Amino acid sequence: MGVYTFVILFFFIICIKSEEQLNSGSISNGHCVDDIRALRQELGALREKVFLQETEILRQKGEITQLRQEVVRKPKQSVPPQSVPIQGGSQQTDQTSSIESFSQLHKWSNTKRLLMNSANISSSSTSASPKIAFYANRIKENHNLAVHQALIFSNDLTNVGNCYHHSTGTFIPNISGVYVFDVTILLCSPGHELRTDLVVEGNVMAGHYTGDSTNCSNGGGMAVLHINAGDSVWVRVQTSDGTNGIAWESSFSGFLLYAD
Repeated sequence: MGVYTFVILFFFIICIKSEEQLNSGSISNGHCVDDIRALRQELGALREKVFLQETEILRQKGEITQLRQEVVRKPKQSVPPQSVPIQGGSQQTDQTSSIESFSQLHKWSNTKRLLMNSANISSSSTSASPKIAFYANRIKENHNLAVHQALIFSNDLTNVGNCYHHSTGTFIPNISGVYVFDVTILLCSPGHELRTDLVVEGNVMAGHYTGDSTNCSNGGGMAVLHINAGDSVWVRVQTSDGTNGIAWESSFSGFLLYAD
């Protein structure tokens, strides 16, 4: 503001002195008259420019004041980065400070709003998502099992949603969706073998093999299946050579990947 005011006063004084000299007859050249008119036009343009810049500065100060009031009304969870107050100084310094402050407050406000929206979406999604998972081991009957006999994993260590029934060895979900199942069979009958099935409503969905070892042998596998609410899922013997010695470390587990 000080620089432009000085320039305006300078041109104004020159115009007044030139006009006095013209009126007194000390200047008679026509070119001087043209110079005075040009100076008056430049003076008018400078006045208009100063007016526009003052208006722009006032507008920016009003926006910054409004943003600061909104920040004060919000809960103080974080501090806006480098909020620069506008104080006295030249017009160029005030304008630069106003623009930087407005830009920083604008970025901080946008970032805070995005974080709050993300937290709300994450919270609502987590609370609305069903939770079903189970893990069981220790087969109830683990010797000389017959063909198509169900393997009852009686020790359920995890049973989120209470959909696994340790008394029958069946998993019956109450929500339709895609589930992940894992079967692990540890056979401790050297020289013997055992094949098992993962069954859904009487239909074989996956098969497992273990055996033919001089010591204990490990077998099983994982399956990703769509299961309807109310369907029964269990593990059964497919074929056997007559001797079974299934160790307690054998397990049956599963969880809901996503609901329909």
